Formats: sequence, C-alpha cells, structure tokens
Amino acid sequence: MDPAFEGAGSEEGLQIWRIENFEVVPYPKEKYGQFYRGDSYIVLYTSVINDNKSWDLHFWLGSQTSQDEAGAAAIKTVELDDSLGGVPVQHREVEEHESSLFLSRFKKGVRYLNGGVASGFRHVDPDAPYPARLFHVKGRRNVRVKEVELGVGSMNKGDCFILDCGDQVLVYMGPASRRIERLKAITAANAIRDDDHAGKAKVVVVDESASGDEVEAFFTGLGGGSPDDVADESAGEDDATFERSEDSVVTLYHVFEDSSGAMQTKKIGEKPLLQSMLDSGESAQDCFLLDTGSGVYVWIGSGSSKNEKVKSMEMAAQYMEQKGYPKWRSVQRVVEKAEPAVFKSYFKTWKEPEEQVGLGRVFNKRQIAAMQAVEADFDPSSLHAEKRRLLLKNAGPAIGFMPDDGSGQIEIWRVEDFELQPVDESAKGFLFGGDSYVMKYTYEVNGNERYILYFWQGVASSQDERAASAIHTVRLDNELNGKAVQVRVVQGSEPAHFLRIFKGQMVVFLGGKASGFKNVHDHDTYDVDGTRLFRVRGTCDLDTRAVQVQEEAASLNSDDVYVLETPAKTYLWIGKGANEEEKAMGERVAGLVSPDRELQTLAEGEEEDSFWDSLGGKGEYQTCRDVDRPLLYPRLFHCTISPAGCLRVNEVAHFSQEDLNEDDVMVLDSGDEVYVWVGRGSDDQEKEKALEMAKNYIKTDPTERSLDTTVILRINQGEEPAAFTAIFPAWNPDLWEPCPSPDAMPQMIENNIVHNAKEESENITKDQLLKVEEAPAEKEHPAASCCCCQ
Repeated sequence: MDPAFEGAGSEEGLQIWRIENFEVVPYPKEKYGQFYRGDSYIVLYTSVINDNKSWDLHFWLGSQTSQDEAGAAAIKTVELDDSLGGVPVQHREVEEHESSLFLSRFKKGVRYLNGGVASGFRHVDPDAPYPARLFHVKGRRNVRVKEVELGVGSMNKGDCFILDCGDQVLVYMGPASRRIERLKAITAANAIRDDDHAGKAKVVVVDESASGDEVEAFFTGLGGGSPDDVADESAGEDDATFERSEDSVVTLYHVFEDSSGAMQTKKIGEKPLLQSMLDSGESAQDCFLLDTGSGVYVWIGSGSSKNEKVKSMEMAAQYMEQKGYPKWRSVQRVVEKAEPAVFKSYFKTWKEPEEQVGLGRVFNKRQIAAMQAVEADFDPSSLHAEKRRLLLKNAGPAIGFMPDDGSGQIEIWRVEDFELQPVDESAKGFLFGGDSYVMKYTYEVNGNERYILYFWQGVASSQDERAASAIHTVRLDNELNGKAVQVRVVQGSEPAHFLRIFKGQMVVFLGGKASGFKNVHDHDTYDVDGTRLFRVRGTCDLDTRAVQVQEEAASLNSDDVYVLETPAKTYLWIGKGANEEEKAMGERVAGLVSPDRELQTLAEGEEEDSFWDSLGGKGEYQTCRDVDRPLLYPRLFHCTISPAGCLRVNEVAHFSQEDLNEDDVMVLDSGDEVYVWVGRGSDDQEKEKALEMAKNYIKTDPTERSLDTTVILRINQGEEPAAFTAIFPAWNPDLWEPCPSPDAMPQMIENNIVHNAKEESENITKDQLLKVEEAPAEKEHPAASCCCCQ
C-alpha cells in the first residue's frame, strides 16, 4: 500500500489526496473544497454507524487533467479500496458533473480553480498587482464556484458572480437571481475572503440597492462594461448537472473474461430486473454492468477474479465510449452484499437479509414513535415474519402517514358534470371505479383543527373527471388558507390512513355515475346478470375493503379471499395463501356486499362446478405474489423550472430540514409515499406544477412503482404533518421564522453569519442579523444531484 494511505479510513470524516507527478500526496485540509482543473484527486469519506464503518471512495478528474494523471488516480483508488477490504463504493467524479453524494461533503461548496500541478499553479508575486478573478456561482444548495473568463461577457442577470480583486471581494447579484442563491453567493464570497486573503479583504454586495460607486468599482475591476451590458437570465446555463429521460432503458450486462483473458459483455435483460439475474451467492463468479440511462454501475461478484475487479471501471469506461455517452456520466462500483439502496432500487425484487427488517422501506426511530402515537404496538422491527408479509401484501401504501386513528370527520363529494355533488351519508364508503371523488377529513392535534384533502380517482374515471377532482382539491385548500395536506389517491393504492377512515366498510364497485347502469342493490355499479365478484383485502377490521373485479377465473389469486355472488348463492373462496384473519374479513365483507344470503365457504382446490360456471369456466390465475422488495431509504429532491420551462429534479444527499428551499418545490420520497413540499417563496408556476413535478419524478424513478400505485401528498411550508417531519434527522418548527431579508445582507456580511442563518440548526433572530460587530470567520463543510428533464 502507498505510504500516503497510512491510516486512511480509520476515523470518521473526509480525507483527500492529489496526484502529483503520478504520486499520491495528502491535500492540505485548509484547501478542501478547492479543486484545480488540471489535476486529479482521490476523496475518501468514512462513515461510522453503530460502530460499523463504511466508505465512499471518489476519484475526481479535472477537465484539464492529463490522461496519465487520470489513470494514476484510478489505479491508486483501487489500491486504497483493496486496503479497506474491497468493500467501499467507488465513484468516478468529473468536474462540474459531480454526484450529489460528493458535493454533500463540502458545506461551503466546491470551487474550481484554473491551473494545476503540471502548470505550476498560480504563483503570485507579492509585490505585483493582484490579478482579478471572476467566479460564477451556481447551485442553490450544492454550490459550485467556477472561475470564468474575466469580462462582462461571462455574466448573466439570472445568476450571482464574485469578483476577487484582492483587497475587495465584490458579489454581483443578478436582478433575476433568487434570495437563497444570493445567500449562497455571500457564503462563497466569505470563503474566498477567509481562505485566500486571511480574512483581510472586504466583501461588498452589488445589488439593486448598491451605490453608484460600488457598481462602478465592480465593472472597473471587471475590466469594463455596465449593468446594461450583462446578458439576460436566459443566457445562463441551466443548473442541472445531467439529464435523465423517463424513456431511458435500464439494462443489465454480464461482464466476464473469455478463455483468452479478454473482457466481454453480454446483455442479460432490461427492466424489470430481478436480483436472481446477478447470479448472486457462491456461484457469483463474474461482474455485471447496470446501465441506468443516467449512469453506470459496476457490480462485483464475490467470486470475481482479481483482474475483473481491477479492470471493472476500465470496462465501464470502454462501454460508455462504445455507447457514445459523455465522459462525465456517472460511474460507480459496488460489491456483492454491500450494495447501496439506490443500486437495489433498479431491481423489482431483492431479498434482504433477515435482520434487515422493513416493509419495503426504512423507518427511523422518530417515524416509529410518530406511528406509535396512533397505534401503540406498531413497530416494524418487532413484527413477526407472517405479520410483515400480511402488511406488505394487504395494507395500504403510505403506512408511515398515520396522522390520527381515523376517528375524525369526513365529508365526501363525487365529481358530476365537473362539479362536486355531496355523497349521501348512507352511501359513504361506497365508491365507483368510473368516478372521481374529493374528501375533506378534519381531525384535531393538541386542540387545533387539521385537514386532509383526499382526491380519489377511479381507474375507469375519465381524464377530465380526474383533473376536476384535483382542481377542486386546490380550491378547497385555498379556502382553508393552505392548511390542508392534499393527498392524491388512485383506486387500488389507497393509503393506510384513508382505509382506516372507513372502519372496514369500504367497497369499490365497477361502473359509475357516467356509466348509465344501475346495480342490483341500488348503486350505480355495472351488473347485468346478477353475478358479482369481490376481492377482499386487509390486515384487521379497520382497513378491510372489497373491490369488485371482473367475473372470471383470471381475477383470482391464491394469496387472497374472494366473495362471489350469483343469482342462486354467495360463495366465500379462500386462497391457499390466505390466513385465518383474511378469512374472517371475507365473512364480514360478504355480509356487506351480499346481505341476507347464506354463505358457502370454498377452499381453493375444492370448488364445485357451479362456482366455475359463474366465472365463465375454470381457467388460469395467479398462485402467488412476490413481496420481496428492495429496502429503500428516504431521498430528497429539489425541483425547479428553468427559464426555458424545463422541469429539473436534483437530489440532495444527506438532507436535513435546512435543505428545504423556501423559494422552490421539494419532493421527499419516503421509500413508499411521495411528498411534495411547496415553499412559501415558490412562484405561481411552480405551485401550479407541484403535482406534475412529483409525477415526473415517479415516471423516472427506477423502482417498480408507477403513477397508478404511488400515493402523492402535497403539503405547504409551515403545515407539515408529523409523518413528514419524522423523516428528517431533526425538526425545528421555528426554523423559518427569522428568515433573513435582502436588506439585512450588508450587516450579515459584516457579522459573517450568512451561512449560519441557513446552515446551522441554531436560530438567528432579526436583531442579531441587524447587529453590526466583528465576528470570527467559521469554517464549514453541501449536496446534490440526479436530474430528470421533461
């Protein structure tokens, strides 16, 4: 092992090395976050959780680094990886296209500097005039500070720029830039002042309130020009790092050595992928390459040869060259039994170790505590295997969203002729697949009324009716002053809390108001021959529901219970995979959908001819349901709409409450339900498209879920339910009260507390923001991005 790696990865935190003359040299800690374009770097982050260490190993390549230096960085990365047991996740990072995870390590952002080891850096004569430098600040959380050509032609009105003149660091704030971008620019300017000038330079803000002398000083230092010469916002580059198309094909390839020792690739399959395709276990003798459309993973099997392990990243580079992919596209190397959750999310099925208890997602202690406040005995880690299987099979999604026990007040309207018509009290719980509904649920928390607006959309309802339900939901929320949580519900994927409201009395019929049919029992359901088949699902009395399905054998599943009503009798069919709880639920539902009938129970395999005759004859049907899913972790995404009207979704790694950008819309994926958080400062276009942002995210999500199976919850800043806040490491309900205003920025710069106001959990009062006194500079260490464009 290279002596420079002595002790590497032994302690939690960040370590960086630079390649200098093909040797590994430790990088000075005071320069962490500064990268020279002509160089290559190795970055190691060590995490310690419950005394267990894990590592992320990045090699960073500057846009002007030589091919030899880049190769040396890759080779030395493998060497360091081997010294850590071969289990780190390797990441190939390219300047300006770094992963969200990489950027999250640098709280003050990443700064790109011209030059490098081979060019001799920038040696400045202390007696010579300081050469002015212009930096372009990009990103609202994951800040990139990029040195650009000195001149007004490098600027635009939509971004912020920093002009370093040595004795002064001037911050130009484009008129179209947002408040949070301006705060980040000041933080970056403070870093330049402290790191490059030992805190002796003066930071000056050039914005709408700047004096004529300050504006003149900026453009004089720039070498000429005026505010009128700065290009419009549309001239700026988009903040997105890379694009991911929803049409991308996720493909798995087998990578192996042939008899001559040459590396070969063979296509294994496309989405949906199964874990078994990796040939995991003792027989895993080779490597696999997963092309996600936005990046490439190299999976190393436990039995792979040393040559395959060493050359796996090289093979990925060759593959991308063959495909014509850009060189900056993400490449990660993962090893068997240490796969990250994002990698596993590309597979439809994934068998987790028995000790990894979950319901398809990871629950933290605060989430479990929030759920136990409603249901005292709910703890996924304490459930026996059969109970967990029952929950995965039958419980509604969004198990984590349980704001109360369902005992609040419910008002229901059905969309008729695009208007809302109240549903009679006697018909509550009876829904129709051909219709859409809006429901207002009112409950109390600590004596205060809270609201949830559910809009339920039947699978056969028209697109216009679905749109009308969403529009009316927004209208009702506005009437409640934005205090409601809006929840989009698609038939068949009702949230657990939604089911609990109906106390086991929910029935979904075929047909609807627009169908023109009348049912046998005074409902609008479609029925012409007196035969109806209902599938029964649930985990207990409170969440049982029955759904009418087509009267044919193909509708059956061995894992479930069904009620078949015929003109002559009513059957209760018990599938082989159903348990006693489900059988009891079936008996209760039969009394609801087929009252005053004697019930005949049939076990699967013991059916009489009349049973099959009622279903049009015996036929094939599903005999099992695969409930093994990848264990997913919560992920946060920052959504923006570019000047060109393009929707961008950028991931925030290692997120916290401070990452919720008040000027924009955020998407929080819990691993189950998807939350859309609307910041107070988001513009009307973003608010209007908030739901579309979530839908677009789901379309590009690699997991086996779709728009028809995912619960989307829309919440406004300041009205977050406990289920949402519990996902964050910590939550401070007063965090946004002392929001700094642009007018306070000059004082904030003098106090050097700009970054504290947004990055630290400690509250800053308005009085503190306006107080002018000297304060020592503080050092910090942000996150960032996966992107999809529509």
